[in-house]
Amino acid sequence: MSSEELNQDELNQDELNKENLLNIFYSTKGNIDDINAAIDANLFGTRTRSLTLFEKFVRARLMLNPKVLRLVNLDLTWFEAAFLSQYPGLENVEDLDLRKNQLGDEGLDALLSSDKLGNIRKLDLRNNQITRKGMGILAGSGKMVKLESLDLRSNRLGKAWENKLKSSVMFPNLSSLKTA
Repeated sequence: MSSEELNQDELNQDELNKENLLNIFYSTKGNIDDINAAIDANLFGTRTRSLTLFEKFVRARLMLNPKVLRLVNLDLTWFEAAFLSQYPGLENVEDLDLRKNQLGDEGLDALLSSDKLGNIRKLDLRNNQITRKGMGILAGSGKMVKLESLDLRSNRLGKAWENKLKSSVMFPNLSSLKTA
């Protein structure tokens, strides 16, 4: 198989996984326990970390402090970001630290699909493989109007994004922005 065929195969598998996740979500009517069980049993059975374990970890963190959620260096992917975006209690978080993960643009997009980000004041996305595409999604999201501090260092961004975000009406309270 050529490298082009392998890349196409990976893309097809990624799309298939997304479609399967959406089917699981709708077939379980959004019940978080049923979603966890279905994903653990069917889709990601070979993964070393199950979604159920991730959910317990997030729940434990939020029980300790419902305003601060630190998920640092856990190799989180777009899939866990999508799960996190709908997690009960996320609407109370003011300080969200997701540095040193594997979110990428898809993970950032999944996270920003949430309507539970309205109280985020501090967001740390350092070292998450976010590119200009992800920055476009962030700049247009309008979900974090209370955001005061944003750290995007060690991603693949251009310097122009610093000025775009500072001048954006989507982030009227942004006073601290780190991009380089």
